[in-house]
Amino acid sequence: MKSFPYGSVLKVQREFTLETIKKKLDDMNQCGMNFVVIWPAVFWWENKANANYPFQTGIEILKHAEQIGMKVIMELAGQITALEYAPDFLMREEYYATKANGTVDNDKIIFDYLNYNHPEVKQLVKKNYTDVANAYKGYAALYGYDILNETMFTSYDRYTLQLFRGWLEEKYGTIDRLNEVWDRSYYDWQQIEFTYWLWASVMPFVDWEQFRKANVGMILNEWKGYVKSVDPDRPTIADNINSMIATDNFYTRPHDDWNVAENVDEYGISFYPKENLTGQPHYKRWETFVGVHSATKTGRFWISELQSHHRNMFNPNSIVYPYELKWWNWEAISHGAKGMIYWKWDPFIKGIQTAGRGLVDTQGGFTPRAHAAAEIADILEAHAHEFTTYEPEQPRAVILYDKLTHDFTKAFTLTVPKETNIYINSIAGLYESLWELNIPVKFITPEDVKSGKVNEFQTLFLTNQLAIGPELAAAIKHFAEQGGTVIADGKFGEIREDSILNEELPGGALNSELGYRFVDIDPLNLQISLDADGDKTTGIPGYFERKILSIDNSKAEVWGSYSDHHPGVLCSPIGKGRIIYISTMLWYGYHMEPNPDVLKWVQLLDAKYSLSLHAAADSRLKICTLRGEDGLLLFVFNYTDEAVESEVVLNGISSQLESASNITSGSAVEARQQQDQVVLPVALQSKDVAIYKLSWRG
Repeated sequence: MKSFPYGSVLKVQREFTLETIKKKLDDMNQCGMNFVVIWPAVFWWENKANANYPFQTGIEILKHAEQIGMKVIMELAGQITALEYAPDFLMREEYYATKANGTVDNDKIIFDYLNYNHPEVKQLVKKNYTDVANAYKGYAALYGYDILNETMFTSYDRYTLQLFRGWLEEKYGTIDRLNEVWDRSYYDWQQIEFTYWLWASVMPFVDWEQFRKANVGMILNEWKGYVKSVDPDRPTIADNINSMIATDNFYTRPHDDWNVAENVDEYGISFYPKENLTGQPHYKRWETFVGVHSATKTGRFWISELQSHHRNMFNPNSIVYPYELKWWNWEAISHGAKGMIYWKWDPFIKGIQTAGRGLVDTQGGFTPRAHAAAEIADILEAHAHEFTTYEPEQPRAVILYDKLTHDFTKAFTLTVPKETNIYINSIAGLYESLWELNIPVKFITPEDVKSGKVNEFQTLFLTNQLAIGPELAAAIKHFAEQGGTVIADGKFGEIREDSILNEELPGGALNSELGYRFVDIDPLNLQISLDADGDKTTGIPGYFERKILSIDNSKAEVWGSYSDHHPGVLCSPIGKGRIIYISTMLWYGYHMEPNPDVLKWVQLLDAKYSLSLHAAADSRLKICTLRGEDGLLLFVFNYTDEAVESEVVLNGISSQLESASNITSGSAVEARQQQDQVVLPVALQSKDVAIYKLSWRG
């Protein structure tokens, strides 16, 4: 039976003896861990007389790991380049990345990266990666290589500029086309320099951000090639921090989940949900995992670093409790994670994070967190088949995430910095409102809409979707014509994908299908009164601004209006489907000021368009499912301080139920099946997670 990869990072300190390292591996194994990430992968402090210098320590680790049945990932690039491919004795100042002002980028407290586009740095990385692979490839315990942990790179140097010029030429084809879009007057690609002049056009900013994301992918593809040239069969891994959809905190690194996932064999993330006592909101963690799962072609992802304890000795509020480790592990696994690695096994013994992190104490003793980790390991091992093969159920609704709109929003808010996160916060508000009602979603891209992948779903949400060009508009129209429901709010096709303002608004090229047109905006009187079958029912709060719209076509149905009778919610039938438009920033408003009236309206949408898959009778419980050929796993989360007993109704169960059990407690459960529904009684203690296994006959 294939085991679920579960382990921790071991930061090998030069103070550790080989016996110390082996003891730590043994303790991990005792904790139920079958994986270890070793960082660094090269040991410059070894005795240079060793025949295998500087890899003897790594070789001994691999030998011992094989003896105790553990797999090893060698981390080739963390955040200390001097311990990796650029040791101090080979380092030169010109290897640093360059700041926008032309100075070297080497003044951070925690140094991160060199100039990956510098030809000599490329050679340093190539030599180091091929040397590592040659040294370790013959050992059975080796699983693979983490080629870049927590990706980031920015440099304003001549090598990067040349790459940027080539990228622009490939995108635009001719210098005349670039001049049209940028509103410039170049006559040669070599005249292009780094520019911040955005008065004429925001495209220099947007193209630079798009290039920076693409450049990280180029770098990963190169580095992957270095390893594969020596050890072609073992996987490469790279990691971002969180998800680009769930947070803007790492926008400038830059982060691109799709780009990184495409250029390695296994995509992972670092996940640190607790900076203060409250930590991330629960929905935000789920949104992170849905975002990462959506970005990978197969849905597979790893948690390459999971926060194990407080961040450093002077931040006690980032303490991690055992129940939180259970939450985080099962949240990730229930959304498709296929590997879990803690950061890290033991506390730091030196550096700025001294005394921070760790599942064990300073003497290696198991803490309550280590015991919680061991409990999780027991469940993973007992049900390895389900956790390694079952996949998240396909939802009925998807949310469009568009990194181009993301970059446009960043550009247009440069003069309005308090709204710089408006796009990501709009998505967050939408996701949270659905999460509150146990409505699962995935994220898709404009490319998924254009390719027809969106047709696998029933409902497509767009929120503050600035950029809609003719091709995307045609694809959205086709989705609606085939019976799909499109629900949009706020900004809606204001510009084309080359930043030019659309003449027909809202919707751009979609406008002719809507039956109404844009007249003006107004930041006042934003409350919308809703109608249902002609009877006044409820209202929803607008936020930020509203569009004043004029109805041109009787086919547009007005579902809600502002106090001045201008339409606030409209539905335009298109073929077998429809486009529903809320002419204010509803989801951004929900993020900023959550309102139960919004949830009531989403419930009506759920009833009308069948957005949810399953239901919990007690709305305080949050549910998630993995499905396989022979059964289903139901994850039930209780984030409250009270014990909860309730029922969960699982829909679409066409197979005959054979058995149901609580695999976290090991007890059988009396479930009842009614046609294609299974009703399952659930009981959870406060701040607890329960996992239920349903098996089918045959």
